[in-house]
Amino acid sequence: MSDLTSFQDQSPSIMYIETLEDCELLMLSRNAKEKLLLQVPKLERMFRLMIQRHLSVVQNRLVKTISYTAMERYLEFLKRYPTIPQRVAQHYIASYLGISAEFLSKLRKRHLKK
Repeated sequence: MSDLTSFQDQSPSIMYIETLEDCELLMLSRNAKEKLLLQVPKLERMFRLMIQRHLSVVQNRLVKTISYTAMERYLEFLKRYPTIPQRVAQHYIASYLGISAEFLSKLRKRHLKK
């Protein structure tokens, strides 16, 4: 997880990370990354592949946000992350889906009736 623009431009980030469960967070400064890439050139490929994967995920999420209905996004979320609704507060899921918590509640009720 990172703000690639902030990392690349060395500018303040518009994003932040909030963990909802215990985790281990590793941080890498831009200078440390550059030194590491010079010392271990094969890591250049790894970082390139990570960036390509990230771009693909962002593109897919953007397309779904634009072209899917809220219900389709919710069902896709449940399919992709089946255990998350039991572990995460509804307002976080709603935010991820780009809808209000109230609207998510309506979608959940509609889905359960089916």
